[in-house]
Amino acid sequence: MDKLSIDFQKQFSDKLIFDRSVLDCVDPTAKLHDEALRHPLSSAGACLNVLGSLGSDKDTLKAYLNSFGFGITKVFDFPTGADVGGQVYNDRGCVVFEWIGPRESPINEKGGGRGLNKTSIDAYVIAEIDGKVTQLLIEWKFTEGASRPIALNKFAGLRGIERVRRYSSVLAEMRGPDFPFAFTEEGGLSIQDFSTDHLYQLLRMTLLARKTTPLDVGSLHIEDYRIAHLSHSDNPKINVIQPEYAKNCPGLQGMVGKDFHEVWTTLLAPDERHKFIAAYWDQGISAIMNSELRDYLQARYA
Repeated sequence: MDKLSIDFQKQFSDKLIFDRSVLDCVDPTAKLHDEALRHPLSSAGACLNVLGSLGSDKDTLKAYLNSFGFGITKVFDFPTGADVGGQVYNDRGCVVFEWIGPRESPINEKGGGRGLNKTSIDAYVIAEIDGKVTQLLIEWKFTEGASRPIALNKFAGLRGIERVRRYSSVLAEMRGPDFPFAFTEEGGLSIQDFSTDHLYQLLRMTLLARKTTPLDVGSLHIEDYRIAHLSHSDNPKINVIQPEYAKNCPGLQGMVGKDFHEVWTTLLAPDERHKFIAAYWDQGISAIMNSELRDYLQARYA
């Protein structure tokens, strides 16, 4: 049976979260997705089940993430109570959910907060990679596209006008030899090519990572970053460029049917590509050492 279907997942309705104590590690001011604790198909719930359950086990978290090629040598405990540009994070463990960086958005987003009307990272981890303290910004996908439609043009309509103004001004500030995307001076790739929702999310994540590196988080000085897109291997609506995704994106013409992760890499500037990590999160479950947790995750997701 399709593990991304509601018919399969509803058998876990009496235990949607493997270890509810993970919720005690989340700052109560962070707004978790409404469906995380009540809907079997929730991506946020799946992320809590995997990364949340590993949040107090640095060795297993490192092994799990390294199965995707992160190259982590050390995972740090998050500095509970850290004041990051006026935003205080009272989270505990090694994984922070709904991370936004400083209180005042460095990418021109007005209002909102953690998990509400602001770019909020599904899971945030601080680790050592290549000898540098590195922030990991992780986007987690489960059944999006299969269980609900993907938004196809985030830059359309009146809200779209505001989004173009907001993020294009950040891009303009970055113009130079270290620009993160494969734009040319004239023609070619444009901001419109990031208008399909999961491309739009990665655009914002990349901008947020660039604008917050370097960064002091408590006693930790962030020197580098990685952007990770972890999706489920059985979800072609996320993992493959669909015809409708290219409809409003001239730069994606000719890429229909190609692997989403490979396409995203081509949209990045060459020097940016090593900072992007793409994998299928269900395929790393076997690296989890806790047998009870591993058995639950394999039965439900793998």
